[in-house]
Amino acid sequence: MIQTLPLSRRGLLGGLVSTLALAACNPVSHTAPRAEVAGAFAASSPARRAGANAWWAAFRDKRLDGLIAAGLNRNLDVQTAVATIREAQANARLVGASDLPQVEAQGAAARNRSETGIVESSSATLGVSWLVDLFGQNRAARQGASARLDAAYLSAEVARLTVASAIASAYVDARYYQEALALTRQSLTSRKRTLEMTRTQDAFGSVSRLEVLQAEQLVAQAEAALPGLEVGFDQSVNRLATLTAGRSADLAAQLRQGGGQPRARYSASVGVPADVVRVRPDVRMAERNLAAAAADVGEAQAAFYPRLTLSGSITPTNIGGGGSSKSWGFGPQISLPLFSGGANQAQLSAAQARAEQARLAWQASVLGAVEEVENALAGYNRDARAVAAQSRLVENARETVNLTRSSYELGEADFFPVLDAERSLLSARQELAAAVRQQALNFVALSAASAGGVGLPATSGIDRPAGNGHVPLTSGESRLGD
Repeated sequence: MIQTLPLSRRGLLGGLVSTLALAACNPVSHTAPRAEVAGAFAASSPARRAGANAWWAAFRDKRLDGLIAAGLNRNLDVQTAVATIREAQANARLVGASDLPQVEAQGAAARNRSETGIVESSSATLGVSWLVDLFGQNRAARQGASARLDAAYLSAEVARLTVASAIASAYVDARYYQEALALTRQSLTSRKRTLEMTRTQDAFGSVSRLEVLQAEQLVAQAEAALPGLEVGFDQSVNRLATLTAGRSADLAAQLRQGGGQPRARYSASVGVPADVVRVRPDVRMAERNLAAAAADVGEAQAAFYPRLTLSGSITPTNIGGGGSSKSWGFGPQISLPLFSGGANQAQLSAAQARAEQARLAWQASVLGAVEEVENALAGYNRDARAVAAQSRLVENARETVNLTRSSYELGEADFFPVLDAERSLLSARQELAAAVRQQALNFVALSAASAGGVGLPATSGIDRPAGNGHVPLTSGESRLGD
């Protein structure tokens, strides 16, 4: 139950002094959390990565650059995040309006019949009220709205970083399937030539029926592998079309114009774990959500204290034939939360529980960030060795095919070594393509895991104030709204 009491003029000054003294006991502040992380990443590369926010430039692929640019401007998830920013901006303005005086105007007109005749009257009322924020409830609400606005900006950065990495990964997959298709078709052509040669020799009785069947089997194996690779390419193109809000047919036509598998032209570097975690937008967003939850606790605490409102009104009245009159009033009112049935305490407990949830979510985001970087780094640091080994294997398999085929054509060897050599060559070339693909995917994962946000698109119409959302990982206490 809220009890509203009018204050006399003599008691007003004393009440204001008392409430201001109490207000100083209820500050709303936020201490940035600290994270315990390792001093260095395992096997971290010392090389520096140029242009961390545009890490995909390492592939030096103009088509990939164009796809990512289109996705960052047209992707529906990014547009949704931008709309979330606009909502947070509106909420911040709405909360800020609570600190301003509220002015309301009303008017009325009446026509009455009396013994003396018809009397017309009109009146207008101008009222002004202002809630004095003695105990920081409005201030806490402003701080919470500001933190949520920061989180909205950071959510857009998370969406853009996610979209950029997803586009890069889908592009790497599409180029891999193109390469695998090309290799399989080349091998199929070679196997068909071998089959024709085998059938010719079978007609002359130079080979057995078993050798012909094995040559036919190799051709059938290559033909059976093509549909699966074609489906993989189509699915990658469809994924790119979804991420860029484009058409699959147009993208497929562009990709079929040619292009090799993307390979990063410089090494990735992640640096110090604390620095990496500090710039990640998802971690920073979790910290701003924690700041907003802390402000909610301050707002709930302020509900236990009185509310002081200054209000006044003036009402001129015009009575037809009877003259006019004017009335006015001004004075403070104080609302005391004497009994609320435990509602204020329940709201405070709920706010404290949400703050604890936000703190745990921040800790989970830090741990997840370190794990993502470590996993990507573990794979990326070994990819170069895998690619080099597969390259040597391809060269060895190619030379083996040439030697066995020459020996077979000269009648110095059987046909079976030729079949085995061709099978090994295709397998080695496909495994090399898969190793190059995995190296590119690990580069994308490592770059996205260790990069900050990639900024808002120029066409979004959203201007982010400098410094919003930048909270040091291990800083000391910082007041919200400063």
